[in-house]
Amino acid sequence: MAQLHFFLAAWPSREVRSGLRLRLAKLGPQDWPPGGRCEMPVRWHLTLSYLGATDPAPLQRRLDDCWPGPFPITLRLDRIGAFHGGRVLWLGAQEVPAALAGWRQGCLGEDSTPANPFLPHVTLLRAPRPWPWVEQTIKPLRWTLEELALVASVDGQYTLLRRWRVA
Repeated sequence: MAQLHFFLAAWPSREVRSGLRLRLAKLGPQDWPPGGRCEMPVRWHLTLSYLGATDPAPLQRRLDDCWPGPFPITLRLDRIGAFHGGRVLWLGAQEVPAALAGWRQGCLGEDSTPANPFLPHVTLLRAPRPWPWVEQTIKPLRWTLEELALVASVDGQYTLLRRWRVA
């Protein structure tokens, strides 16, 4: 049975997508796991919060109610790492802008803790089994967010439910 879940995300501009491609291309053959597959660039997005399987109506109302209006958010994506035992390679930010962290905590009630750090990230590659990625710092890619979106996902198919302007 298909599982419906939700997340809060931002989609990259053409310029940022180009920067993501360049950083992915700089990984050498030794960095690629056997059977690994890149996420399609059209699916690249910056995950800001995984919201799980929930009723989207109250969530959307809460986001509407606490949306402060446009506020500038610029991230420096400067770190490559992995989740899930090395099955998911991501590009993320070592430092999270205070405005974004504060909004996320105030609106979603999600705090960053050592056990559950807030890590805005773009999933670049998925591996079929654990892979020993080595987390590394890379040349920063600046990304000024233009909008945030509430997204529904079923079996990897995304539907944008609502967008909020950031810039």
